[in-house]
Amino acid sequence: MTSINEASPLDADVSPAIRSVLDAMEAAEISPEDALQLSLVLLNFVEEHHLLNLEEYLGDEQPDAISIAVWAADSARLKAARELVEEVLGDDDDDEDYGDDEDDEEEGSSDELLEGDA
Repeated sequence: MTSINEASPLDADVSPAIRSVLDAMEAAEISPEDALQLSLVLLNFVEEHHLLNLEEYLGDEQPDAISIAVWAADSARLKAARELVEEVLGDDDDDEDYGDDEDDEEEGSSDELLEGDA
């Protein structure tokens, strides 16, 4: 895993507050699973801000069409990011509904093949 302190293109634009959070994350030596959980928390934070922007747009008498288009594109990106993080983290409810059924079918077909060979 690379160090947060390694140079990246965003380093010049990082505020002191963000830098302190990144430094704290590095000092905490979080696990990859903890990093994914943190990603989900940060996504929740960004989504809340995103919804506040929507409320502002809906409150405007003449909302800017470009701003609304950008908002919609950001919505799609946030949704994709959430789905990716949730998929990597794994959701027990989703596994029960989808994953286990597929595993059972695959196991059943394998067992049938083995029994047929015996």
